[in-house]
Amino acid sequence: METQTHESAGAVSVAGIDVGKLEKELAAMWQPAKGADGAANEAGMTRVCVLNLIVYAGQDEDRAVIDQALEDVTAQTPSRAILLIADRAGADAKLEAYVSTSCQTSSKGVKQVCGEQITIEASGPVLENVSTAIEPLLMPDVPVFLWWKDIPHYEDKLFNRLVDLSDRVVIDSLAFDHPHEDIQRLAEIIRNRPQFMTVSDINWGRMTAWRTLLASFWDVPDYRASLDQIDNVVIEYDPPDIAHEQIAAQALLITGWLAARLGWMVSAEGAAVDGPVHRISAQGLGGRQITIEFRAALDREGHDGMLASVTLKSGPGAAEFSVAINEAGTKLSTEAHVSDARQIERVLAYEQKTEGQRLSRELGLLVRDKVYEQTAAAAAQMLAALPRG
Repeated sequence: METQTHESAGAVSVAGIDVGKLEKELAAMWQPAKGADGAANEAGMTRVCVLNLIVYAGQDEDRAVIDQALEDVTAQTPSRAILLIADRAGADAKLEAYVSTSCQTSSKGVKQVCGEQITIEASGPVLENVSTAIEPLLMPDVPVFLWWKDIPHYEDKLFNRLVDLSDRVVIDSLAFDHPHEDIQRLAEIIRNRPQFMTVSDINWGRMTAWRTLLASFWDVPDYRASLDQIDNVVIEYDPPDIAHEQIAAQALLITGWLAARLGWMVSAEGAAVDGPVHRISAQGLGGRQITIEFRAALDREGHDGMLASVTLKSGPGAAEFSVAINEAGTKLSTEAHVSDARQIERVLAYEQKTEGQRLSRELGLLVRDKVYEQTAAAAAQMLAALPRG
């Protein structure tokens, strides 16, 4: 498949965006091209829009990466994308708009279903109210998604206003450069805005295979008794490059998921930080004490903030269940050691997807992900139990 993009650009006044002009430019782009004889080309484009996608990105984001992600989305989901490039540091008022269409074309040059994009570049005082310029550009009667390519902040007025326009907010916690503060802030936003904000986390999607493999251990009848006897959890992860001393978001979320699903209550008693190791205590059903250890592994290039392994130890017989990823990040392996020394191993390919493909998956979700919300809350509780300093 080949991608073709048509673009028209024009600055508009800071007083607002000429919505009518932009719509006319987009409508013109959808008209079939004419041949040398002046007749319309029969291989035209189909104008379809099943959702609105608002994308917020900072001035320093790689535009090529964003454009590629939006092309991947278009290939799966024809939509109207409104890309807001925000220059938070800029002092001068600026509001400019560009329109374009992007089409996947076959090898024979026949155009397929296309998507359309409106790019807005803004800086200075207009940023605070740019949501009023975005609202009339949304296509009616279809869902609105907000892809927030930044750390969500509860006190951010622009974030809150764009959330109010949206049916679902997509974030990526892998990009959290200070996971401790950012996870706690995210949990606070979810807790304080339950009626207004439904969240998807691209990073949560990356961990689907991990969660599936961990849960699959208990599909084996002989292992089910061990589930209620787990007393030690060890999580190894590649530490965040910017905040090397903090627990990576993936490690926090996978442990928060275990705690939320298994009903563990986190306790501040016994929590400690010993170099690269963070320890937290929890209480399981029946008062069973559980020790959770987060261990920073050696840095692996290209794996910043990613899980390395998850190990669960269970009961007096020290049954052990683990999932680990290889150095290349391409395969997940599972092992189960039970009391009779029986060992089971599985090796599975770890699905590699582009950011756009992962985003497309999140755009297919509309209902609340209560498991994720409970996971984020449990992760925040674990962070609150750690000693400060």
